[in-house]
Amino acid sequence: MANRQFCSPKLAALFTLSNLSLLNAAFATNLHHGRNPHWGRRAVNAYSTSISLASASTAPSQPSTDANATSISSSTVTTASDVARTSIPTSFTSTTASTLSSTATPTTLPNATTSSIFDTILNRRIDFLLRDVSGVANVQTWLDTLTANGTWPDVDYTSGCDAQKANWPAQEHWERIVTLTAAWHGGLPSSDQWVADQDLASGFLSAMDWWFANDFNNTDCLDFGGNVKKGDCACGTPGLWNQNWYSNAILIPTYVGEACVLANSTLTSSQLSKCEEILSRGYGEFFNTVSPGHSSGSNGLLLAAIGVDLGLLTGNTTTMAEAFNHVDIQLVPVPDIKADGIKPDGSFGQHLGLLYNGNYGKDFANDVMALEIEAGGSEFAANDTGMQAFESFWDANQWMIVYNTATGVLHWDLSCVGRMISFPTDDNQATAGLKINLTEVLTLGELWNSQALQDVYNGLEKEVSSANAGGLQGLRVFQSNDYVVQRGKNYVTTLKMYSDRTLNTECTNAQNPYGFHLSDFTIYTYINGDEYEDIAGAWDWNLIPGSTVDYGNTPLNCDDAKVTGTESMVGAVTNGKIGAAAMRYTNPLTLDLSWKKAMFFLSDDTQVVMVSNISSQSNASVLSVLDQRRYSGEIHVDGNMIDVGVQNFSAVSTLWHGHTGYVFDNDMNATLTVSAGERDANWTNIGISTVQGTVDLFTAYLEHGNLSRSLQYIAYPGTDLKTFLFKSVTRSILTIANDDQVAAVFDVDHAVFAAVFWDATGGSVSYADQTVSASGNVALVVDLRAWTLTVSDPTQSLSSVNIVLDSKQYHVTLPTDPLTVGTSVIQRL
Repeated sequence: MANRQFCSPKLAALFTLSNLSLLNAAFATNLHHGRNPHWGRRAVNAYSTSISLASASTAPSQPSTDANATSISSSTVTTASDVARTSIPTSFTSTTASTLSSTATPTTLPNATTSSIFDTILNRRIDFLLRDVSGVANVQTWLDTLTANGTWPDVDYTSGCDAQKANWPAQEHWERIVTLTAAWHGGLPSSDQWVADQDLASGFLSAMDWWFANDFNNTDCLDFGGNVKKGDCACGTPGLWNQNWYSNAILIPTYVGEACVLANSTLTSSQLSKCEEILSRGYGEFFNTVSPGHSSGSNGLLLAAIGVDLGLLTGNTTTMAEAFNHVDIQLVPVPDIKADGIKPDGSFGQHLGLLYNGNYGKDFANDVMALEIEAGGSEFAANDTGMQAFESFWDANQWMIVYNTATGVLHWDLSCVGRMISFPTDDNQATAGLKINLTEVLTLGELWNSQALQDVYNGLEKEVSSANAGGLQGLRVFQSNDYVVQRGKNYVTTLKMYSDRTLNTECTNAQNPYGFHLSDFTIYTYINGDEYEDIAGAWDWNLIPGSTVDYGNTPLNCDDAKVTGTESMVGAVTNGKIGAAAMRYTNPLTLDLSWKKAMFFLSDDTQVVMVSNISSQSNASVLSVLDQRRYSGEIHVDGNMIDVGVQNFSAVSTLWHGHTGYVFDNDMNATLTVSAGERDANWTNIGISTVQGTVDLFTAYLEHGNLSRSLQYIAYPGTDLKTFLFKSVTRSILTIANDDQVAAVFDVDHAVFAAVFWDATGGSVSYADQTVSASGNVALVVDLRAWTLTVSDPTQSLSSVNIVLDSKQYHVTLPTDPLTVGTSVIQRL
């Protein structure tokens, strides 16, 4: 486990609390290290000039080439391992901050002499704020266009019930203020002319005053704006508020905190009081008993960051300690079903049952790294439990990240961004990239002496030639969120399912209204990493890749998008290299369609998909979708290149496109449809984006004939045409069973048997003169070369199971602890 020692002798020598200024300089060097930074909460312009954390202050810095940092005395500070947070001093002596005008009242921020802890955190905090600033080139334009009353004519200030709920346009007002205060403060590249500029200060103070004067006074508007059933804030209530509580409690207070910290020394007492009021109002969500989800998971970290800014502004150690305590509360594995936060498998849950590593999880990561780097070496730093949880979280993250070889940008797997799939990359939301500065992972890894975090950084910074960022290989199961990832040498395949423990998707703020099928055994296969980028606006949302669907029978709309699964038999087994996934499905909304589906992840980049026990109560066509992705080059059916357009094939054997090939049974009871061509991408139809365009799409699906007959096919991802055609005739994979009781395959080439037993009482199946039986509904892999048996319980309800292999019985004890339930057990034969 990581501890609070540095990994390098140089940093270890620096890590003395009597020399925090040198430690700060080391932090600054690491924060700006790296060849390809991926920035955090807002898009920013990376710059190479290092800003020493120790040189930042609340007063504006003067233009100078002197990079020497002021020494900070810290002789009284002790480490977190020595002092509990409850013993932190309750007050600090205030000192006068420098001011720009004679009318400004001195603030109460502690200085380095009386409070080295606060000063150190403040300096590091300011460095993070300055690094994240964008739009500095617009400072003069914004000053020129600022009206006499403190507003901008090109900002949409619509508020209340008429305002856009997501990405409230009025936030642009505070985004500009933050940039203006940062330029005034100093420390930004090529902007020395703005440091301590009186006109600039007058401008941002005027903009602040306008918002403060028009702030909402009805506290019910914080959480219940426009909802008269829950509060007393009707649609016509005066003030700047949004129906989305997040805008009122987190979004605007975050900007206010940043601006007020940066401009602190020039704020009047009334302005500072209003800063504190808005921050306190947001931070108070921690005590909201009506909507506890407002302070869980990622929201909890964002609120904690607001609390830190509040503590810095007020010099209140109780607030500061409390804010960091809330960080500790979130930095633990959360095993409860549908609970927000880091799950035991490292995946991240938000909104009570949704996989969200790539959206709320990346916000969580950004705030943890900022807060922990700011608190490094103080009693506010994370404890061992928190460090372990965050290491687990990042170990999981790296499996969910793919690399776009065309753009050189790292992205999250689409199954990890939830409703944000409704944004194209141009909108700079979760689909645009990681939106995380990876060098912070390295900095925190060194601070914590965490080899795990350093390995993640080194892996994701590694040069690769395929979508497989980091070069990871193997099979990873995330049982807490019904999610599976297989990574081969030159591809990444992800599988998203849902059960009675999880949700399928969500539509919030008009985003993702058609996403009902996004967890219906959804399979994404990345080769170059651009396969699914910027195509959702042109998708046929009844043809989600990997899904089996009664086409058009489920209404796709925002109100009906989010549902909990009806089945418990959803999960996977893995020995780390190969495995099998299983999903029993009944449409939770219509109850019209049900099926059983298994996917076997075998050696030599081989995947077998089986569908059985299909039952449909509608007249809709039942389709199993192979893929719906960006069109990329030639399409070959049975080894022959076909033209673009829509074509149907019966009695087909193979399909290849975009370095993924499919092999079908000769007697397959289905018709293959392949289409390729340009489609309009109207992003407004699926969310709030206004981007329009066209996309070349490739779509392939199988239409089931007789539903009483099962279907199976083999996929070979990451293969060129020649290799695929060779594999299609030489690879020896036997279908042992595919019915309502068992799905099983035997990989002859690698002597591996894998099976899913669907029935609660188990079942029995024979292969190669061997008989395998199970006493319960489990998934298993038998490796006859390694002589191992790997078993998991997809229902997460069994305590044990008996497996019989060729007359020999093995009693397998299954995990029941909430932290490990659903994981795989490996037993020697």
